[in-house]
Amino acid sequence: MLVRRHVPLLESTVSVRALRPLVASQCTRLPRLRYSSTAAAAHPERIAVLGGGIAGLASAFFASREFPDSKITVYESGKDIGGWLSSRRVQVPGGDVLFEAGPRTLRNAPPTVHLIQELGITDDLIFTKRSEPGAKNRFIYYPDRLNRLPSASPSFGDVYSLWRTGILEGFTGVIKEPLQPTRSAVLSDETVGSFLARRIDKRIANNIISAVFHGIYAGDIWQLSAKSLLSQAWQLEDRYGSAFGGYMKLQKESTNGQPQALAHPFDIEYSRAVNEEIDLGLELAQNMKDASMFTWKDGLQTLVTGLKDAMEKTGNIEIKLNSPVSSVEMAEGGEQKVQVSAGSDANQTTATYDSVLSTLRDRDLTPFVNVMTVNLFFSNPSLLPVEGFGYLLPQSIPFEQNPERALGVIFDNSAVRGQDSVPGTKLTVMLGGHWWNDFEGFPDEEEGLAMARAVLERHLGITDEPVAHQVNLSKDCIPQYTIGYEERLRSCAAGLQDKFKGRLRVVGAQVSGVGVNDCIAGAWNVVRGLRGDGWRGSSCGLDRVQDSRPWQVVDASSLAYKRKVQIKRESDP
Repeated sequence: MLVRRHVPLLESTVSVRALRPLVASQCTRLPRLRYSSTAAAAHPERIAVLGGGIAGLASAFFASREFPDSKITVYESGKDIGGWLSSRRVQVPGGDVLFEAGPRTLRNAPPTVHLIQELGITDDLIFTKRSEPGAKNRFIYYPDRLNRLPSASPSFGDVYSLWRTGILEGFTGVIKEPLQPTRSAVLSDETVGSFLARRIDKRIANNIISAVFHGIYAGDIWQLSAKSLLSQAWQLEDRYGSAFGGYMKLQKESTNGQPQALAHPFDIEYSRAVNEEIDLGLELAQNMKDASMFTWKDGLQTLVTGLKDAMEKTGNIEIKLNSPVSSVEMAEGGEQKVQVSAGSDANQTTATYDSVLSTLRDRDLTPFVNVMTVNLFFSNPSLLPVEGFGYLLPQSIPFEQNPERALGVIFDNSAVRGQDSVPGTKLTVMLGGHWWNDFEGFPDEEEGLAMARAVLERHLGITDEPVAHQVNLSKDCIPQYTIGYEERLRSCAAGLQDKFKGRLRVVGAQVSGVGVNDCIAGAWNVVRGLRGDGWRGSSCGLDRVQDSRPWQVVDASSLAYKRKVQIKRESDP
């Protein structure tokens, strides 16, 4: 059964694109539009979008561009749209500061940047350049100190300093990896931790990779699926018998001297579509290329506001707040329409739609974790011992160093500059995730604040009293792609196709990836599938998992985005 929608909470705190799965306001109520039978055949007359988080909003916006004559209704169970994107200005002595309850930065992703360009919200963008400390300096706390991760071009001193802490114990397993036995042919999936322990070393999994996954999924590497989240390495072992060794063999097989990659045909076609259909302005594209990450002066809420304003202007989108969806069924009478019932018990409505885009949760597909974020602002601007994005905590850290079960700490005023009107030290402590899975209850605001301050005192020596704080508990906020996820997703796809015959398609963090960029890319691609007569087709939006074509060897550059003018210049004689 499909239930309430999910939108991602945390963006990656470490740059690990290879670890991500490759998957690709309130409007005035309008009178019912009438079309002739000929016009109705050309487009869906009525489209429903279930869920008003970022995936739902992006889906509605893209659908309105694709079908300007369709009437689109967005159902949101809460009192406002935006999901986990929540930016708030807080008054402090001398001015104000910006607190983000959920994600706070985005990375360059063509569908997202294209959406921003279309919405006209580029003026207040803030870029963190690759050369800045907020981009270069990222840390792991182990076992009782901050350890800076090597940059793109690490020095011998950087590596040696890490080695002395013990965090790199087991790293020689990378060299020995090509000699390890290939997995059994009957092994259909395994956990990320198991894969790394088998191919490299358990200590690397626990000391480093578990911290990275805390930053992305707030999840447990001994539960998450390697086949889904380490898909490239999984496929390399399947093809060559080893992951690292397979990668080296793949490069040796290159016939043109270009770096090679393994890619699913669906992802190759998606990359081609992105290059063919998305054209970014030269200045915006250059700024994105030079940046490690970006946000807005008023935070990621700007994206939600931009979508809301744009949808109000289209005239064909209605947003229904406080309207939880209670049922989604095929309409009776043989019509290829979907019946949606939503609203409170006292004010429930039922309507039929030609096409439905759902971001609602399927509880049988993934479990979820709970994350508490605690924002703190201190007047003293010199409290941090280092500059950088922040630090993550691995699963191997001794309990006495992390009894609060923190996931990491973001150095907000170092990671993003230009959002606050006064100097100071602004931090976000992330607590919970899989660590709290067995909790019967959760800390209240006072307890959460005390836990966050204890983390900062123990790890960073900060004992100052914050002049402002915000505690936010996001329940069931990040889906967990646990072992066997791909098979469950394939089964879900078959069930949706059988029941809804292509009239309901799914998108969002459970199926597209847990980041904001993943949700926007998923919305862009699903709406593309509706184009023309596509909305009459049999897809449920999960085409990739149903695509059994073997992975292909391609130039890695073919998967990257190039501006159209750049492509034209490269093709000129």
